[in-house]
Amino acid sequence: MLVRRWISVTVATIASLGAALAVPQAAVAAPVPAGFSVAGIDVSSHDHAFPLDWTAVAASGVRFAYVKATEGTGYVNPYFAGDYAAAKAAGLATGAYVFARPDLGDPVGQADFFLAHLTWANDAHTLVPFVDLEWPYSGLGVNACWNLTPVALTTWIHTFLNRIQAGIGRPPMIYTNTNWWNPCTGNDATFGGYPLDIAGYRSTPPPLPAGWQSFAVWQYAAGNTSVAGVYDSDVASGAATVQALAGPWQSAGPVLAPPARVSLKARSDNRFVAAERAGRAALAATRGTTGSWEHFTLYDLGGGYVALRAAVNGRFVTAENGGRSPLVANRGSVGAWESFRLVRNANGTVSLLAVNHRYVTAAAGNRYTLLANAAGIGTAQSFTLVG
Repeated sequence: MLVRRWISVTVATIASLGAALAVPQAAVAAPVPAGFSVAGIDVSSHDHAFPLDWTAVAASGVRFAYVKATEGTGYVNPYFAGDYAAAKAAGLATGAYVFARPDLGDPVGQADFFLAHLTWANDAHTLVPFVDLEWPYSGLGVNACWNLTPVALTTWIHTFLNRIQAGIGRPPMIYTNTNWWNPCTGNDATFGGYPLDIAGYRSTPPPLPAGWQSFAVWQYAAGNTSVAGVYDSDVASGAATVQALAGPWQSAGPVLAPPARVSLKARSDNRFVAAERAGRAALAATRGTTGSWEHFTLYDLGGGYVALRAAVNGRFVTAENGGRSPLVANRGSVGAWESFRLVRNANGTVSLLAVNHRYVTAAAGNRYTLLANAAGIGTAQSFTLVG
């Protein structure tokens, strides 16, 4: 995609779990890079100049596809429904993507339009959708950053992504290029909790944008729409990526084999987090020892996300009121606001990134009450997991 052949329908493909893949040259634009065995392709509506035979695509080794669904609040890819259904019928795990239009404003409306057309299903055959964030295509009359300041652009992106996550119950993936992301967002590092599809047409992985330490998918070569069967080419970071991008996202498993019983000790005051008043009040790092109110079950939701269930009442911890209110253990199931990205820090502590892209904080100014309100990680956002 990368100025993404912009009207693109993407078909990113990944070989079956654990299997090495020999992809025919007729199906990819370039050989799979050394060190990567999980390979794929991208196609767009432009590729329909030739018949797109999904059975043949699957036979070539392709196991996994993304198809562009929408753009803005009015465009639906005319090939989406047919490609999406045919890809699934051919046995491919399949997902949808949206080309973001920040210049049009209305991130909630654009997200809702995408949600209405992406054909989401929480099953092992459906991939988490992704959002294409990159340069405008020609003819739009906007600059490289969609005529938005970094603050305005990142605010738009956060609002859009939050709406998607609220709609499907899990984080979408971001497709972007470092040379666009860093200057246009002002090196914003608060999106690192999202899976990354990085574009870079080269033989070795490209530098990553601010905030990311790894990628899920790398689009390493462009296709050629004038040649049948030559599509944009991708590799996944590894076989486990498939498990992170596809499959049911359960509220309680699979988990750290078995679920881990932990307490959280705040680095800011060296005290344990408690589900105060048996979970009826805000969580706070106030206790010098651990008891039932200070114990939580840590569930691994996959893809780096976890949920915390308070032992005292069996309820999940949530970032209430969009992260504006203190964390409280009062939810019976896991949704977007009950999932946290577990960040492992170099000093052995961990940090928790909420769906509002703010880190959980235990600060003296709030009497060590936990709030999801910090843009970065410092002492107040660091916790030790005590088993």
